[in-house]
Amino acid sequence: MKSTELALLLNNDVDKITRIGEIIGKKIAIRDNFENLNEFEKIFIYIDIFENHTTDGGFKTFFWDSAGQFSHEILEAYERIGAHKTASIIYDSFLLFNEIPIPKDLHLRRNILSNFKQDLWDTLDQEFYNCNDNIVLLILKFIKENSNHFD
Repeated sequence: MKSTELALLLNNDVDKITRIGEIIGKKIAIRDNFENLNEFEKIFIYIDIFENHTTDGGFKTFFWDSAGQFSHEILEAYERIGAHKTASIIYDSFLLFNEIPIPKDLHLRRNILSNFKQDLWDTLDQEFYNCNDNIVLLILKFIKENSNHFD
């Protein structure tokens, strides 16, 4: 039985997610370098990155940090698991930028962000926190449906 399959046997859904994150995380030798992951594992990681950054500081923190370089990959990840409302909110955050795609360059992104008013972020953060997409259930469903792609 594969490690991910064992993780899915845990009783608590959050524990399942945590354990799967640990399993995938062992494949990441260098921060923000996901070359050792397949596309399904990347989807998990992109969602994990976004959830952690927005929980700790909202959209502005996400875009301000290095994680913002994965903006478009994160949007696609939410679409792939079927979290369409969340994906729509993420897309709305992109519209605040004067350019799309969102710059991968940290300094360029920060320069753009420094001109934004905080209330723009507050509105998006509230929409995100109030969104009824059940990300935990959607990601677990995605993993189960694609279990042959997870170790």
